[in-house]
Amino acid sequence: MKTAVHFGAGKIGKGFIADLLRGSGYDIIFVDVSEKAVAQINQDKQYSLFLIDHDYEERVIDHISALSSITEQDKVMEAITEAEIITTSVMAGNLSKIAPLLARGLKRRFEAGKGKAIVMACENAMNGTDILKKAMIDSGVITGQELDSIGFFPNTAVDRMVFDGTHNGKQGIEIGDAFELAIEKGKLPSPDFEPIKGAEYVDDLEMFLQRKIYIINCGHAISGYFGQAKGYTIAQDALRDPEIQQRVVNAVMESAAALEKKYGFKHESLVKYMNSMFLKRLTTPGVSDPITRVSRDPIRKIAPNERIMGPAFQCESYGLENRYLLQGVAYALKFKNPEDEQANELQNYIAEKGVTAAILKYTGIKAGSRMLQVVLEEYNAIQ
Repeated sequence: MKTAVHFGAGKIGKGFIADLLRGSGYDIIFVDVSEKAVAQINQDKQYSLFLIDHDYEERVIDHISALSSITEQDKVMEAITEAEIITTSVMAGNLSKIAPLLARGLKRRFEAGKGKAIVMACENAMNGTDILKKAMIDSGVITGQELDSIGFFPNTAVDRMVFDGTHNGKQGIEIGDAFELAIEKGKLPSPDFEPIKGAEYVDDLEMFLQRKIYIINCGHAISGYFGQAKGYTIAQDALRDPEIQQRVVNAVMESAAALEKKYGFKHESLVKYMNSMFLKRLTTPGVSDPITRVSRDPIRKIAPNERIMGPAFQCESYGLENRYLLQGVAYALKFKNPEDEQANELQNYIAEKGVTAAILKYTGIKAGSRMLQVVLEEYNAIQ
C-alpha cells in the first residue's frame, strides 16, 4: 500500500490532486483545518467527482481518510513519517501556516531514520514548493540540511477546472478533462521517476508556469474586463460573444508569440494548449464563472510582471504586436466592483489623479512611451 498525505480538502485538493493520486495507486490521508470537512470524509470514506466533458458521469474517489491539523497534530506527524508523497493545495498564502506542522512531521521522519518522501506544493504560485520549504526552515523546527536528507522538493505548475456540483442527488465536485500538473524533473530521485500518473515531468518549470499565466490567467482576466464593458456578468457568456472571443484570442495569441520567442514553444502546441486549457473550459455548457471573480484584484492583474503586462512587455522587447494585450489593460482600468478593494482603489486613483497617472503608477509603462499612447487611445475609445 502506497500512502499520500495531502494538506487541503477543498475543491482543488479533492477534485484535482487527490484524483491523480488515487489514479496512481495511493491511499490518501487528507489534512485540513475544517472539522466539518474532516468529519465528512471519515464518515463517507469516499466522495464523488462529476466529469463535465462526459455528461457529468460520476467517478468515486475512495481509499481516503482525514485528520484535523488543529486537534490531531500527533496523528498528522505520524502519517508524514510513513507517507511516500506529501502534497498541498491550501492556497499559496497559507503555506506558512501549514509549514510548522509539516516541519515537525518531517523532523520526526528524520529522527526515525525513514527514507525520503516527495514533498510538493501544488499551488497557483511561482515556485510554491520553494516557498513551503523556506517556511519550514524559518519555523526553526528543522534545518535545510535535515530537509534535504529526508525529502525531495520539486516545484509544480497546476491547473484544472473544478466546481462544486450536485448530480443525481449527490453533492460532489465537477471537473474538466483538461488539466496541467507539471513537475520539476531535476528535483526527483531520478530522471525517469514519475510518482504521479498523468503529470508532465519537465526540465524547465518556469516556461510552463509562464505558459499558464500568460495564456490561461491572462485570457481569464481579459475576458472579464471586455465582458463587463459590454454588460455581461458571467465570463462564459462574455466569451461566447464572437466579437469578445476574437479580441480575447488575439490577446492570448500575442502572449503566445512572446512565449514562442522566449522559450521556443512550437506555435501549434500553444494553439492546442489555448484551445483545450482555456477556450474549451470557458465555453463548456453549464460552467459559470462570475466576472467579479475572474477579473478581481485588477491592480495585481495589471502589475508589470503579471498576466497582462508581463507578456505585453515581452512582446514590446521582441518587436511583436501587443495591441490587444494593451487593450486588455485599458479595459481593466474601467473595471468596477464595489466589493473589490483593488477595483475601488484604482477607480478612486483615476478620479483623483487621472488615467495617465494610474497607468504609470500601476502598470510599469513609462511616460512618453508608445505603449502609454496605445493604452490611452484604447481607454478613451471604450464606450
